[in-house]
Parts: sequence; C-alpha cells; structure tokens
Amino acid sequence: MKDFWKKQIKEKGKLVFLAPMDWYWDSAYRQSVKNIAPNTILVSEFYSADWLVHSKFLADSVLPHASIEDPLIIQIFWKDPEMFAKAAKIISNPKYNIAWIDINMWCPAKKVVRSWHWSSLLINEDTAFEIVRKMNEATHLPISVKTRLSFDWWQDLINFAKWLEKAWCSLLTVHWRTAKQAYTWIADLEPIYELQKHLNIPVVCNWDILNYDDWMSKVNNLAWFMIWRWSFWNPWCFLPWDQHPTLLEILNQMEFHALKLVESKWEHKWNLEIRKHLVQYLKNFPWVKKYRKRLVTTESFESTKKTIEDIKLEFKDDLNKRPSLGEIEKKEEI
Repeated sequence: MKDFWKKQIKEKGKLVFLAPMDWYWDSAYRQSVKNIAPNTILVSEFYSADWLVHSKFLADSVLPHASIEDPLIIQIFWKDPEMFAKAAKIISNPKYNIAWIDINMWCPAKKVVRSWHWSSLLINEDTAFEIVRKMNEATHLPISVKTRLSFDWWQDLINFAKWLEKAWCSLLTVHWRTAKQAYTWIADLEPIYELQKHLNIPVVCNWDILNYDDWMSKVNNLAWFMIWRWSFWNPWCFLPWDQHPTLLEILNQMEFHALKLVESKWEHKWNLEIRKHLVQYLKNFPWVKKYRKRLVTTESFESTKKTIEDIKLEFKDDLNKRPSLGEIEKKEEI
C-alpha cells in the first residue's frame, strides 16, 4: 500500500481530488461525483480520531462505503498522537477497505484551534511530527497531511513539510492561505510551486481551483489538484475537459444522488439532506425558481422523482440543451 500513489498515477495519469467538507461529502455525494467522474480520488468528511476510537457505532457508520467510492481516503483530526495511532488501527481494519488516511492540519475554525486541533498544529510542530510518526507505526496504510501556507505567516512551510516527510508523510495537500486568513484573500500559488521543488513526495494544491481547465492554466510544476465547494453544484468540474451537461444529464444525476441518499440514510435525515443539493444542481437552469419550493421542501424520494419528471415533461424540447451555456431561454409565461 505504500506505493499507492505510484499505482494511481500509472493507471490514471494526472489526479484530481474531491476535498473533504463536513456535513456535505457523505457517501451519497461521493458516489454522485464518481458517477460523473470515475477517476476522481475521494476524501471523506473529517472525523474525530477520539470519536472513532470510543464509538464503534460511528466507525461502523462512516467507514463502510460503496465500491464505486474506491479508493477512499479517510480524513481525521485530533491533537493527541496516541489517539491518532489508535484511530489509524481501527481505520486499517480490512473490513472497511480504506486506501489511505489523511490528517487534518488545515481547518481554521477558532473554537477548535484554541484547543490545539487542526491548523494549530502548524505552530505545535513537535506534536504534528509525532502524530505522523505514530500513525505510520500503527498502520500499513499510507499517511498524508492537509495543511496551509502557515498559521500566521511566521512559520516556515518548507521546513515544516520536510519534517513531515521525514516522519513518513507520503503526500501533502496545501490550502493556499494561512490559518489567520481562513477563507479570505486571493490564493498565493508561488509558495506551493517553491515547496514542490524541495520535497520528494507529491504536493496537491487546494482552493480557488474552479475546474480541470482552470487547473491546467495554473499547473506549473504541480501535477495534482483538489476541488472543494465548486463541485457542490457541478460534479462535472472534475473531468479532464470542459463537459457542460445537458438538462437531461443534470436531472438524471439529481435522481441518482437522491437514490443513493435513500439507500444510505433513514428517511427523516434523507429529507433534510437532499434538499440542500437539489436546487444546486439546477444552478444555471433559468426556470429553477419555479421549482425551488418543491425541491427544498421535498418529503420523500417519490416526491423528488415526481418533481424531476415534471421538469422533464415541461422542458422535453430542451432536454439536450446545456443550461450552463445559456442554451435554455426563459420565455415569458403565458
């Protein structure tokens, strides 16, 4: 398993990742992305190492996944190296079939950073290195880290990354801002280009990447990239060329996503979670407001499917047109 990335590169060439996003990138969403772009490498929502260790129910709820999601990377966070190692052993259980474990050292949420989790590890380097080392000893799975340029500009990213590499970090993903900047400011690519020159492990870049074409204009000496929120309404962004889906493809994808949620979650939770996705799929559809209320108040898979069928029926002449290219005009209602 330690040569995981070499095998992936040999099989798929350039790689693209779905970045972790809590409360959104569950199994159903990941399957939805894979249904559109099968070569995408998926990273899970991030889970607490402490919770995984102390809750078998949680482990058995979030680690099992559909085969379409393979190879799946699990991202975890905490602050205690021993707890990370215990969680790594659980994740490594063959019954879960996990390909890789990623460590969250990037999230800037103040409440958790104050307790020395997440991006605070950028200024608690000894603990960061010990986490990677302990996890590497505890599991046969490869270990990677997702981090930021620094915590507040005073940290040396290159030196930090070199020590992670010595501790057996096999891949590094860098969010192009400091923890203090959070999600503001324009991303600065130059430090990432410079970082890759000093490391033997791959560097993946994250944030401000809109799609594959956008990445190709920024690639420089980096080979891989990670997309986060831009995939929320457009899972087609992962394809290696600009694939503008037709209205029919979008509607079919909505039904696929809804079905996967039904299969993986109980009905009440399904009702709440599918609503935040449906309208997003129709972001460029000029008539989305007409169907918004039905989509955000859907009560069951049957009601969702009925809405989708009604759109197909009303816009049967537009099903092969591409909303993202403005091919469907909004005519005045009679």
